[in-house]
Amino acid sequence: MKAFWKLKGDKVIWIIVVLFAMISIAAVFSSSSFLASSRGISKVAIFMEQTKSVLMGFIALLICYLIPLRFYRFFSFAIYGLSVFLLLLLFIPGFRVEINGAIRGIRLFGRTFQVFEFAKIGVILYLARALEIWGDDLDDFKQFALKILLPVGAVCLLIMQNSFSSALLIALITFLILFFMDVSWKNIGITAGIVAAAVLLMFLTYHAFFAGRPERQESSIGKIFNRFGTVESRLTAHFDKEEESLEGLSTREIQQLKDKDRQSENAKVAISEGGIFGKGPGKSTQRYSLSMAFSDFIYAFIVEEYGLVGGVIVILLYLIFLFRCIRLCQRCKATYSSVLIVGLAFLIATQAFLHILVNVRLLPITGHTLPLISHGGTAYLVLCGAFGMILSVNKQLDKQDEQDRLQREAAAAQLSEEYNPDTTTTSDNTEYNYTTSNE
Repeated sequence: MKAFWKLKGDKVIWIIVVLFAMISIAAVFSSSSFLASSRGISKVAIFMEQTKSVLMGFIALLICYLIPLRFYRFFSFAIYGLSVFLLLLLFIPGFRVEINGAIRGIRLFGRTFQVFEFAKIGVILYLARALEIWGDDLDDFKQFALKILLPVGAVCLLIMQNSFSSALLIALITFLILFFMDVSWKNIGITAGIVAAAVLLMFLTYHAFFAGRPERQESSIGKIFNRFGTVESRLTAHFDKEEESLEGLSTREIQQLKDKDRQSENAKVAISEGGIFGKGPGKSTQRYSLSMAFSDFIYAFIVEEYGLVGGVIVILLYLIFLFRCIRLCQRCKATYSSVLIVGLAFLIATQAFLHILVNVRLLPITGHTLPLISHGGTAYLVLCGAFGMILSVNKQLDKQDEQDRLQREAAAAQLSEEYNPDTTTTSDNTEYNYTTSNE
């Protein structure tokens, strides 16, 4: 325990990380009945697998925590470039891997990585460095477009083909960062208009040339629009239950949408059955029918077993984390540190609340997991690393505050010596003068 308290940084954030780990292990183990049966393994194996993911996540967190802030600053553009390179590998058949009906991962060294998670961090690091270097030049929209809009837009376009919601999440995080850092409102407004117009144009193009034409959708250009039908169907399924549009979708995509809608209905049942205090740990009934209870719908599962009280506690943990990060941001003197902390905090908190809003049926299905709680994988490791980066900046802030305090104390001591001479010395001098005079 002493070793834990010797770790520098915000102790509240450290405690939140530990609490998330405990909730994750308990919730994934209890909700993994469907996962265990589908993979032909025991729930104990799932428990060990999740425990391993949590331990690996803590290792990733500690590594990122120990890395000095200057490293992130120096390699920000390089990490962004690496994330773009990994996104480009999604278009190479030898590397890409299909996950849940969409190409969202690549296979390297015999393991599958979800590169979208790396891209989110890469964009935030890029924005932190770009705003630090060119912050004074961004009032000019041309410079803003070249140095902010174009790099972020390129990542969103690469992601959009396989995950429209992830592209929107990155765009939302970017807008939050720009707003929080007082970038020109005029440029933000123009950017919002351009993004809205571009999305509308792409949907119109999809309907004009590709909707209902499977042969065109299989072309190289048509594949760019292969997620637009899914997006429309999810929106229709969410807002108009009586008339779901399945036009232009393949048989597999139609089945996936039906499965997702069934999962959403089961999540609603789980929440309604949870009540105030829940059914109790291990007493969920929806875990047998809610196949994604361990990932996409784990919040609904938590509410079923731990009730409204458990659900509110989870929300409060994310809110406390966000507010602690905003306080850290206010302590930052450098633009890079401010953007890095607030960007990573917005990423974690926004993804968490998107997950929660989907689970309670206030938003259409997006497929985002609950950060540091859902079943482990690439997302778990990357988001643990994000916590480590925040704590690394926090450690640097504490170090700088300690140096400033010592400098103030030294300056105060020096000032005190100048205006308050040593009384003993003065007394000795007085005595010496007095003796000499008598002699």
